Amino acid sequence: MRRGGYGCQTGCQTGCQAMSSVKPCVQQAQKNDCAKEDRIFGMPIAMAYVPWQKWCDLYDAEKGFAKGTIFQELDKPFKGMGGCCR
Repeated sequence: MRRGGYGCQTGCQTGCQAMSSVKPCVQQAQKNDCAKEDRIFGMPIAMAYVPWQKWCDLYDAEKGFAKGTIFQELDKPFKGMGGCCR
């Protein structure tokens, strides 16, 4: 399975341009040989462990709306890009 060159170095720097201007880069990526075979074809994309959410320590509706969650245990500080301390 081919992924169309995504993740390969194609040398095309498009940034956030309109889709019509990205087309030459996509065509170049499809010609790129670095993605001819997909070594992970047929494997699951990901497996996650998600614990049950406990309905305790809830914010009231107004505070929960302002915080973005009603669960106090999910109210974590935003640490910036990547989630690491800087």
